[in-house]
Amino acid sequence: MVAAPLVSIVTPTLNQGRFIEATIRSIKGQSYDRFEHIVIDGGSTDATLDILRRYEGTYPMRWLSEPDSGMYEAVNKGLRMASGDILAYLNSDDLYFPWTLETVVEALARHREADFVFGDALSLNDETKRQDLYWTFPFSLSHLRTTGFLAQPAVFWRRSAYTSIGPFDERLRYVADCDYWMRAGATHQFKKVDEFLAVERDHAATQRARGSAVWDELTEVRSRYVAAGERPGPVRRSVLRERVWRRLYSFALVAQATTPEWLRRSPWHRLLAAPEFRFSRLRLLLLTIPYLGRRFAGRVIVSDAGWLETLAP
Repeated sequence: MVAAPLVSIVTPTLNQGRFIEATIRSIKGQSYDRFEHIVIDGGSTDATLDILRRYEGTYPMRWLSEPDSGMYEAVNKGLRMASGDILAYLNSDDLYFPWTLETVVEALARHREADFVFGDALSLNDETKRQDLYWTFPFSLSHLRTTGFLAQPAVFWRRSAYTSIGPFDERLRYVADCDYWMRAGATHQFKKVDEFLAVERDHAATQRARGSAVWDELTEVRSRYVAAGERPGPVRRSVLRERVWRRLYSFALVAQATTPEWLRRSPWHRLLAAPEFRFSRLRLLLLTIPYLGRRFAGRVIVSDAGWLETLAP
C-alpha cells in the first residue's frame, strides 16, 4: 500500500490575534488527517502567541516567532521547514472548508499529470457579511498573465514542483503569489477542481485593501511576462472569456443546488451535500443576472450549524 501523502500548510502571520484562531480551527477540523501546520509569526505583540501556545500539542502544528521582512519571507521560511508531499499556504485571516485537504489529495491522485490544483473560494466581507462566489476558471496562462487570478488560499502544489520552481519572490510585497503562478504555468500543469476549497476574508487590514500599491505591483509583475505591445488583444479576450465562464458557473451552481440530492453529480458536490450549509435559491438566481447579481445577491450561503459564524468573529 502507498502511504497517504502528507500535506504541509504554512501560515504567515503578524498581529492577527483577532483571526488566527478561526484559521487554526478550520485546519484542525479537516476530514483528512495527514497534515502538518507550520505557523511563522513575524513577532506579534497581540494575542497571537497566546493562541498558538493554547493550541500547541492539540494537533500537528508547530510555530516560531521572529522578525522577518514580510509575508513572503515567512512563507518561504515555512516551506523550507515543511516535510509534506503537497504544499500550500493559508494566511491567518483565511479558512479552509472541512473537506479541503481531502479534495486536494484525491484530485492530485486522480490527475497524476498535474503539479498544481486549485479551486473556487467564498469571499466573505467581515464588516458587511456580504458574500461573493470567487469563481476560478480552467487554467489559461495567457489569461492569468493579463487579467486573470487564482484564489490564493485554494491553490496547492506538489513538492516536486516547489523543488523545480524555487521560493516565492521576497522582493515583492503584495503579489508574489500571482508571480509564482505565472512563473510556474510556463513549465508545470495546473488542474482546476470544481469545488469550494477556501474562505477568503476581506477586512480593512488585508493586503488586498492596499489599493493602488497592490495594482501597481501587479502591473509590474505582469510586465515581466507579457510585452506591452501584446496586451490589448489578450486582455479583451480574457475579459470576455471570464464573463462567459462566470455566467456559466453561476447557472451550473443554480442547477446543482435546485436538483434533488439523489440526482446530483459533481461539481461542488461537497459544499452542496454538507449539512453545515444551505443555499438561498433566490440569491443564487440573482447571481446569474449580469451587473446586478453580485451587487444584490448578498449572503448566498447560509451556515445552518453556525459554521461561518463561529469561525469568523
